[in-house]
Amino acid sequence: MSQAETSVQSVTPLERARQWVSQSLTQENQITAYLEPLIQVVLPGWTTDAVRSKVIQVRPETNDVYTLVIRPGKRWKGFKAGQHLQITAEQNGSLQTRFFSVSSAPAYFKKTGLIEMSIRVQEGGRVTPWLRDAFAAGGICNLSPAEGDFTLPEGNQPVLMIAGGSGITPFRSMLSQMAASGDKRDAHLMFYVRDASNALFQEEFEKITAEHDNIRVTFMNSAEKGVFSAEHIKEICPDFAERKVMICGPTPMIQLVRQVVSGEGVSADNIMFEYFGAAPIELDRADAKDAYVSFEKGGVAAMSSAENPVSLLELAEQNGLKPLAGCRVGVCHQCKCTKKSGVVLNTLTGQYSDTGREDIQLCVSVPVNDVVLDV
Repeated sequence: MSQAETSVQSVTPLERARQWVSQSLTQENQITAYLEPLIQVVLPGWTTDAVRSKVIQVRPETNDVYTLVIRPGKRWKGFKAGQHLQITAEQNGSLQTRFFSVSSAPAYFKKTGLIEMSIRVQEGGRVTPWLRDAFAAGGICNLSPAEGDFTLPEGNQPVLMIAGGSGITPFRSMLSQMAASGDKRDAHLMFYVRDASNALFQEEFEKITAEHDNIRVTFMNSAEKGVFSAEHIKEICPDFAERKVMICGPTPMIQLVRQVVSGEGVSADNIMFEYFGAAPIELDRADAKDAYVSFEKGGVAAMSSAENPVSLLELAEQNGLKPLAGCRVGVCHQCKCTKKSGVVLNTLTGQYSDTGREDIQLCVSVPVNDVVLDV
């Protein structure tokens, strides 16, 4: 069954009727989308594709990490442990949007109606320090639906979680959910921190491990032990080859861990990872070469270098085009378009496309050979 057929069948007759009435009257699928500009006069920042929510508290965690405690609006549909979402807030008349993982558990949301997002202040950043200050006394933000596939795998396969820095946030959500739901799978977290003062959620993790024999957490002080290595994983989790290895943190750390565990015999199917920020370009196929890229609608053709590759979004912008784009890291899907032919590498997943027609994301796709785009 095609994707189009699936989506049509998932719409109920009542929903189709509502869409028909709305399109007939307003040329929009939802009447609220037509009324959005008027509603925003009364409720600034209100939007049809996000949920107006309230920041209850800003809780400091370390010198450069804080947690936003948020009560999502009633239309918000919840999340799976490990997923991320988009938070939007108004700054001096303009809307600022960033993506963060939910660091609390779905069980916590079900019990309290609250979620938490733990955020590291980026050095020289424009938004992360501002969010902390802007919501010090609470305030209103918009939340997108939760999304992402970096979640606990189905079944009972044991997992090894390897985190660095703020990459701990999805794992905090997962372990807290395991504890709350009675999930008995074996889970071991190796959490690399700069030093003892940056050991986020240490007391919380110690409480979880004391109450649940199947969950272990090992804090790795990088100032004392150095960066991740084969020696570390063999010492701390000697049965790692039998586990699903999940990695989240800074790009260099993820690349290092993937290289080490692959070299120790862990198959690609047993490695899951999520980058905090733009994924690196790893064009390692033997047949990768300079590629001719045709942007059909824009009437532009350009060459992509196999030696110094850039994303298709960057290539389009370098050649005067302005395709729709948002997050630029493969999360929001605003830059999705149709590839009519050719092979591209998805730098977020590390997967190569087929040669035929399919939807791709410009911001995380790099041409491997000649590509034709409906852009």
